[in-house]
Parts: sequence; structure tokens; C-alpha cells
Amino acid sequence: MTELAKHKNSPSLLARYEKVFSVLFKYGFEDVLAHPPFNRFLPKFNKYIPRREGKPVYEFTRYERIRMVCEELGTTFIKFAQIAANRPDVLPEELIAELEQFQDQVPFIPTQDIVSVITEDLGKAPEELFERFDREPIASASIAQVHRARLVGGKEVVLKIMRPGIDVTIEEDIHILKQLAGLMESYFPQYEAFQPMELVKMFERSIRKELKFTVEANNLRRFAQQFRGNERVYVPDLYPEFCSDRIICMEYIDGHKITDLDTMQQIGYTGPELAVAGINLYFEQVFEHGFFHADPHPGNIFVMPDKKICFIDYGMMGAIMDSDKELLADLLLAVSERDVDGLKQALLRFTPDGTVENEKELDYDIVEFFDIYSSMTLDQIEGTEIIEGLNAMFFAYKIKIPGNLLLLLKALVIIEGVGLTLDPHYNIIANIDPFVRRLLRQKYGPDKMAKRAVKTLADITKMATGLPEDMETIVRKIREGKLRIEFEHKGLEGLYQKMDEVSNRMAVSILLAAILLGSSLIVLAEVPPYVGNIPALGFGGFVIAGLIALRLAISILRHGKF
Repeated sequence: MTELAKHKNSPSLLARYEKVFSVLFKYGFEDVLAHPPFNRFLPKFNKYIPRREGKPVYEFTRYERIRMVCEELGTTFIKFAQIAANRPDVLPEELIAELEQFQDQVPFIPTQDIVSVITEDLGKAPEELFERFDREPIASASIAQVHRARLVGGKEVVLKIMRPGIDVTIEEDIHILKQLAGLMESYFPQYEAFQPMELVKMFERSIRKELKFTVEANNLRRFAQQFRGNERVYVPDLYPEFCSDRIICMEYIDGHKITDLDTMQQIGYTGPELAVAGINLYFEQVFEHGFFHADPHPGNIFVMPDKKICFIDYGMMGAIMDSDKELLADLLLAVSERDVDGLKQALLRFTPDGTVENEKELDYDIVEFFDIYSSMTLDQIEGTEIIEGLNAMFFAYKIKIPGNLLLLLKALVIIEGVGLTLDPHYNIIANIDPFVRRLLRQKYGPDKMAKRAVKTLADITKMATGLPEDMETIVRKIREGKLRIEFEHKGLEGLYQKMDEVSNRMAVSILLAAILLGSSLIVLAEVPPYVGNIPALGFGGFVIAGLIALRLAISILRHGKF
């Protein structure tokens, strides 16, 4: 039984529903008031409108209000916003800009609660397990809190400990998010393009991984394995005997933040040298190992006194298949060479059937995309602008990109920012080019081509040997009258939906007219009993008709159809 099942009818879940809907009503109602014809009444009721930053909330944009909703609802919704910000193919750029403002910093929780988690999971109090345990945390995030400790024998470690009860809170909020996503898809078609249910499912998959620290421990082991023997990389040691689903214990890294340029010079690195060395290691993760750190901000990259580079925090990692690596290489190479047709073909390979609506418009958008950089040399082009331009095309043409590729594109923006901090002239497009070309050389190398030829030959042989039997089966079914052909109608869903809406409204209108007519006859016939001087049945009919008419009017206004 899940934690949610235990608490499904609990007061905490009901209270959470009340909080969520009150906040949604608060900002959603203001969203209605901010638009005609209701906004003309605002001056009369302005004093009753909630205010943020000294002004009424209806003066903020819709996307700012979405951010405020997540902010006010706390941990789970903030985390949802952060993860949703990784989907530029689904959400508009303006909304992503708002969601990216969240910082994963929250107040410290009482040390006694942390001690309770350690005691429950490891069987002993921290003072019995460690030579020293620092009760003062060194960092705190929405999911966990970090404390330093010293093992018996003197080894310095850090303990990442999950916040008590956060798993139950997140389960409750996932349940509520699914309900809200279902309502949005059913009753608010203007938000259908945002794929709310898909976003919630993506969040659910991601947050469940974060809630199991054994996954992070396995990520660290895998990362250490792929860089074993590499003298340029330092990977922290893991201490499994002090790990659990809610605790991860690893070596404390006594290194220096990669952007601390003064210290880097003392170690022996110049900014440009470090930019190339550190980011080339990142490209190696992506293009050679296919397993990469998905949050490479400066606080997660350290340089050791012996010049080795160390990545920390393995909670958010990405994996990329060989086929997607090759597809990404084709995409980046087309950008590098300003190849219009190459970029178009690479984009179309992301779509299920290799096509998009308004394909001609896509041609012109790609030409315009390259025209912006036509007068620039390669080292003048910023990778961030390139990726933002690609994201805009993903969204405009509803090109759905695999989640890990989007995670990688966002990570490339972050890593370029690190590179520019170290070297103002750093250019990620120029530096990624050798890795891309090497990958494509491997793709079309003799070994790969030979393997593909053998596989293709095997597939052809299998199909040819099975063809007589398949033909015999088809002929037999034709003779027996059992051959069935299925037809799939495409493009009619919108028509069906409109017909359904029209028929529903006609049915409601007929019902409304019948109630009004029947109520009028009862009033004219003066059928007792009475409410005042009006027949009660007739009066009740008018009230019901009024409510139905109001509901019908709201539905029409919501969809903007008159």
C-alpha cells in the first residue's frame, strides 16, 4: 500500500486540497477579472483584490501568476515548476523564464528531526556511528538537508538526509496535480497544448527517482566506473554502509569552486585552460559514455589541489542512447555548417511520422534562424542563443523532444555559462564541433557500416524466409472470409469534439426552454402550494432554469465563442 493510499481520506490531504484550490481560485479569479468585460468593474472592488509587491495581482501577467501559485503552494509545486521548465518543446518561452526563477533553497529543519531519520534508517544515533556529527547543516534544499561528519578513523564525509514526511507530502500533491491536470484537459482546451497530464507524469517519474537516494548512489557508482583510470577526474568515494533510501553518505570534497579564478591560478590553471579542460570532460560524458551530469552549475564542479576536476551531487543525471547521440550530432553539425536542409531533416526526425504542419513555414523559419548569424564568425555565436532558437522551433511546430535530450540542451546552456565565466571568449559551438565530427565519423566508419550491413542482411533474410508462410496465412483468411482490414480516421477528432459540444449545448438549451415553459404554465395556472403569491413549483423551475442558463453562459464565455 502506498503512502498516499494510507492518507487518501486523511485530514492532511483534505486540508491540502483546500489550500491548493483557495490559491488557484485567488489567482485564477484575478485572471478572469483582468480581462474584458469584467475589468471595467475593478475600480469598485480594487480594495478587496489581493496584492503582491505592492500592486493588485491582476496587474501581473498570466505566467507571473502561475509562478506565484507554485511559490505559494510550496515544495512540491516549486519542484514541479523547476522540472516543467525543462520542457521548452511544450511550454512557451515566457512561462519557462518565470519558472526558472525558483531557487532550491528552503529553511533548515530542526536537527532532532534529522537525527530521528538517521537513527531509524541506520539503527543507531549519529554520535554512535560517527566520530563527529555536525548538527549545524551546511546546505538545505526542498528534498533533503546536508550535514558534515567524520568517520571513525578520520575520513571526512557528508550526509544527505531526506526531510521527514516529505514523501507523504509529495504523494498527496502528485494526486492533486493529476486531478488538476485532468480537469484542465477536460474543461480548458486553451491549455491542451501545454500537455498538463504529460508534464505531471514527467514530474512524477523524476521526483520518485529523487525520493530514492539509492538511485543517486547507483549514479555515483556508474559515474566512477566510466571514469576509472582517468587522471583528469576525481570522483568522491561512496560509503554504502551509511546509505539508505533516505540517506546517502559520500566523501567530503575539500576542493575549490571552479569559478574561483584566484585560487585556480594558484593551482596552475588559467581561465581559458580550465574552460576547455572542464567542459571537454563534460562533452566526454555526453558523447562517449552517454551518461552525463544534468545540473553542471558552478556549485557542483570543484577543482582539487592536484588539478583534477570533481563533479558532485549525482541526484540529477541524464542518459542518452547512441541513436539520440547521432541525432544530436546531426542537429549540431547542421547548425555549425548553417545547413538549412540538414537542420530541417534533423528536426523532422524527432517527429513520429517525419512531418510537421506548415512544413514550408518551417523552411522559412530555419532560413531566418540562420540569417541572424550570417554576418558572424563561428566564434562570435553564443550557444545559449542557438539553443533558445531551437527551443522556439520545437514549441512552435509541436516537435516533441525526448526528455533526456531536453535535459542535455538545458545542461549545455548551464555549462556554457560556466565556460564564459572562466573565459569571456569561450565558444561552446566551436569546442563541441570536434566531438560531433568524431561521433559522426564513428557512425559512418567501416566497423559500424559492416555491423549495419550484417543486421540489414539478417532482417532481409528473416523477412524473405517468413514471406511464404505469411502469404499462405493471408490467402487462407481470404478464403475463410476472416480477413479484416482496419481503417484509422485522422484529423476528425476536432470535428467530433465540436459536434459533441454543439449537441450538448442544444440539449441543454431545449431542456432550459422546457423548464421555462413548464414553470410559466404552472405560474399562470396558479398551482398550489405558494411561495408568497407565486406557485412554489413554478418558482423552483425558474431558479433551476436560471442556474442552467448561468452555467451555459460561463461555458460559452470560457471558450470565447458567442
